[in-house]
Amino acid sequence: MDRRSLHIITGWLFLFLLSLSTARAENRGSRQVTDMTGRTVTIPTEINRVFTDRFASLPVFALDATISCNYTFTINEVAGKFISSDYYTNKVFAESSIEEILKQHPDIIILGDMTGSNLNPDELQKKLKIPVIVITFRLEDYPETFRFLGDVLNLPDKSGQIVDFLKRYILPLQTATSALPVDKRPRVYYAEGLKGLNTEPSGSIHSQVLDYLHAVNVAKVQINGMHGMALVSLEQIMQWNPDVVLVWSGMPSGIKIGTNQPAEGSTMDNILSSPHWKTINALKRKQVYQIPALPFGWFDRPPGSNCIAGVIWTAKTLYPELVPFDSGKALTEYFKLFYHTEITPSQLRQILSGE
Repeated sequence: MDRRSLHIITGWLFLFLLSLSTARAENRGSRQVTDMTGRTVTIPTEINRVFTDRFASLPVFALDATISCNYTFTINEVAGKFISSDYYTNKVFAESSIEEILKQHPDIIILGDMTGSNLNPDELQKKLKIPVIVITFRLEDYPETFRFLGDVLNLPDKSGQIVDFLKRYILPLQTATSALPVDKRPRVYYAEGLKGLNTEPSGSIHSQVLDYLHAVNVAKVQINGMHGMALVSLEQIMQWNPDVVLVWSGMPSGIKIGTNQPAEGSTMDNILSSPHWKTINALKRKQVYQIPALPFGWFDRPPGSNCIAGVIWTAKTLYPELVPFDSGKALTEYFKLFYHTEITPSQLRQILSGE
């Protein structure tokens, strides 16, 4: 088959799939919603299949383990112990393929509002004739995000459970830490990269846990775009002289904490073995902590609802006196609500220890 014939067949297939999607939408009732960026969108009354980008993937999964027709993050054997296999079972691994979206016949497409995303909601909706809504996925927005998603997906009970979890455990930590005077807040450096020489300043989506808990982020650098990881020098870190160093979970997290090249050691290994790092207050005080990594990084990578667990862990690490609840119990509840899995105390200890 020559290239011209193949192109014609591909075009006809695209139009056929598009006509099927349009016909399905026209045969059902509809209603209007205003998404979290102010766009007015007409959506089906009944929604059974959802296609998400990577930023909406985990929040939608939290509400319903099977409603998504795609998944956007690979789950390795270790991480798979801590998240329901419903995340990827009978679903296609896809994020931004137009043809794949049409093949899956979703009732709706849900995107995160991340600058630099591969999918433009208005262009996508116009092209595919499938409603597209956009959510925000920052920590301070999550109560509203889950209420909104619960309304869109007709899952008010589950969204209510998640909002209740946020009210009991997450929002009080933000309130309590905001009351601390600046000189009583920990000065923190977030160490990324194999040598710990990448970081995120305040305001980055990748350091939102620190901002949410009102810690002092010592990094004074520019935000390095959507993916972050601004490069800094060891001399800068020594000048900032943080009291606490939090070490990233790697990228992708869960392969090996801090790196996917075990022969070179993890980020934590490299920091602890460096004679230069030893001059920094955090190392002198032994306040260097490995951020948990399973099934996803608890700080970012991705910067999604996985960060909610990171709020609990970080608050317990930085402000133990301001955590009035049993953090182990809260984290066990988190895994049940957000990952649809029951974890034992020994499994939680495994995750927290980074083993």
